[in-house]
Amino acid sequence: MRQSLKIFFIGIFLLGIFNPVIADEIAQNYYDLGVFAYEERNFTESQDLLLKAISLDPENARINFYLGRVYLELEQLDVAAHYLSKAFLLNPQIPGLTYSLGILYQEKKEYEKALQKFQEVAVQEPSNVLAIYYSGINLYKLEQYEAAGEYLVKAAKMSPSIEANGLYYAGICGYRLDRCDEAVKLFEHVMKIADSEDLKENARSWVQVIKKNQASAKPYHLYLKTGYLYDDNVVLEPTDLDIVADESDSAYMLYFSGKYDMIDSHRVTSGIGYSHYQTRYQDLSEYDLTGSIGNIYLNYKFSESVKLGLKYRPIYYWVDSESYLMQHQINPSVMWLIDNNNAVDFSYSYYRNNYFTDNARDGHANELSANYSHGFSGLDGYVFCGIGYEINSAHGKDQDFCELKTLLGISYDIFEKTNITVYGNYYDKEYNHHNFKYNTRRDDARYFASASITQNIWKPWLNVSAEYTYTKNNSNIANFDYERNAMFFSVSVKL
Repeated sequence: MRQSLKIFFIGIFLLGIFNPVIADEIAQNYYDLGVFAYEERNFTESQDLLLKAISLDPENARINFYLGRVYLELEQLDVAAHYLSKAFLLNPQIPGLTYSLGILYQEKKEYEKALQKFQEVAVQEPSNVLAIYYSGINLYKLEQYEAAGEYLVKAAKMSPSIEANGLYYAGICGYRLDRCDEAVKLFEHVMKIADSEDLKENARSWVQVIKKNQASAKPYHLYLKTGYLYDDNVVLEPTDLDIVADESDSAYMLYFSGKYDMIDSHRVTSGIGYSHYQTRYQDLSEYDLTGSIGNIYLNYKFSESVKLGLKYRPIYYWVDSESYLMQHQINPSVMWLIDNNNAVDFSYSYYRNNYFTDNARDGHANELSANYSHGFSGLDGYVFCGIGYEINSAHGKDQDFCELKTLLGISYDIFEKTNITVYGNYYDKEYNHHNFKYNTRRDDARYFASASITQNIWKPWLNVSAEYTYTKNNSNIANFDYERNAMFFSVSVKL
């Protein structure tokens, strides 16, 4: 009996000694299999195996480390942070742990913490190209463009597989630092070496944006357009397109526009402008129109993608050299550049109208509008659309109306120097009160379509164009029904 009890206690003692050893061996086996599954990118299987391993050996730094990496791949960032932080407490010297913490902080958009980790790795491992590259990326996110560009160019020189991406972001840094020529060279090189078509197209878009900005960087802008117009139904109400003459005629047209940026900083642009418009008919000279348009503007770049604008425009119209309309416009707006291919702007306009020949039309108007444009990837073209709603209040109640305005179009360079633009408008105008003259409340629907082709000739600033427009107005009052066709041939100069 005593012998049996002795054997029993010896067995218990030996089991107590060897059980942790057996558990450690099992945990090691699960760990090895989990690491193998991770390297094979079987992350779900790796997760299951490593969870079994850590249940047997919870204070093992390497098991915690690999579990953190698995959850990083599974995009469960909070869980990943738990295991990686614990691994760091247990053994901060594990190879790759500091780098993984950098990836974690970067994914959590904690860019300063990520930068610190990647820079630590870059110092300890000067040949670690990814640590150098991600140091640059996080500096870029922190808008430290000078240092970011240096890291990104260095990484690009170290690895052909990183070269295209590194130089692409270095190009953006150059643009942000107003080193536009340097940025263009980097983007053009990316276009040559990148394997990704999306990356090539993004680089091409940046080149177009930069060159467009360079062209408009001068403080002044001038535009002159003149040509010959044939109109088969001359408009008598030039600002509202309400009444026509039922007669055809041809006219010479001149349009001039200029503006000067008196303040032009990185954030703020402000200046003054002036536009002048004239048509001179050959026979129906009583319908000659002259427009004089002033412009005082202020733009504020709230961020790289959002711009706020404010305009005040006094406008004066003459018809047959007689004063026709004085209008004051105030126009605040917001433009949002969603990305290189998409932009939207929202605006509000207030109009104060003074008609010299018809006091009943005097009054004011409020209009809200939104416009959207989308550029085609890989193509020199874009589509655009818009919607607006105007409420007009006049002294004469039969001149009060609400009008819905819509726009849809496309502009496309069919050849290097040839552009085609096609667009259409639909207007739905409803008058608010009974018109005693016609014994009804007026309701109009107007359709407008335009197609033009523009050819650049000789110099980039010189163009010739031909445009056809069609207008059809349907009204519940027959006197306001009409159709109109017009052809316009012009030469334009843009400086």
